Amino acid sequence: MKEHNYKRRRFKNGTPLWFFVAVLLGYKFKSFRKFLIYLLHYSSIIDLRERRSEEISNKEIVFYIEQMFPEKIPRKLLREATNLKSGNTFNDKLKPYLEKNDLMGRRSFTLTEAFGILQYWQGSGQWGRLGAAKKEFISEILHNGNYERTAIDFKDAVGKDKYQENLISPKKIKELIAHIDLTEEELVEYLIGYEEFESWILWVFGIMMVSLYLNKNNVKLSIPKDPRKPISLIPHTDTEKH
Repeated sequence: MKEHNYKRRRFKNGTPLWFFVAVLLGYKFKSFRKFLIYLLHYSSIIDLRERRSEEISNKEIVFYIEQMFPEKIPRKLLREATNLKSGNTFNDKLKPYLEKNDLMGRRSFTLTEAFGILQYWQGSGQWGRLGAAKKEFISEILHNGNYERTAIDFKDAVGKDKYQENLISPKKIKELIAHIDLTEEELVEYLIGYEEFESWILWVFGIMMVSLYLNKNNVKLSIPKDPRKPISLIPHTDTEKH
């Protein structure tokens, strides 16, 4: 965003839904992070005329978004996103972080807590696809299905003990990519899915924010069976709640 854009009128009482949807549909940002900073600026939460976007940390962004939408995130949603659909598998894979931060056994998390969990799951560097990958998937991309050769590479990268499980975290995949010095961009994208993540997180965030906005204002979407008829917004009534 160029400096002259900062002089547009900002919203003082929160970002209206129409503006959020318009920005989402006209998405022209280089990253999801820039999109969030843009929303925070026009919500009058941060001021890009006083601070450069590079000076704003990811944790700070999450904190501000959490103030706007304080609803907690169900553990089930994180399990689906990480492809750790079993509660036991989720706890086992993330046990060190969950125990260290007193989150073991929790059924829901604040946005900040969820961000911390996913950051641990992702490891350092740019975020990629959230879902755990199977060994067969990785083997097919790297060595045309040569499972034994892939296993050797992985054990050298993350250690023999850490390669026992079948569901491999993005963090371990990044460690493998660094170990074998993989530079072919197409293969890296297949393995870690950086572009896929950007697209996925944008629309998941959009759907979640619109849903929270409607719930907060006690409104629901009415989707007619006839596709020729428009979608409408209907206020909740006492009768509908029972």
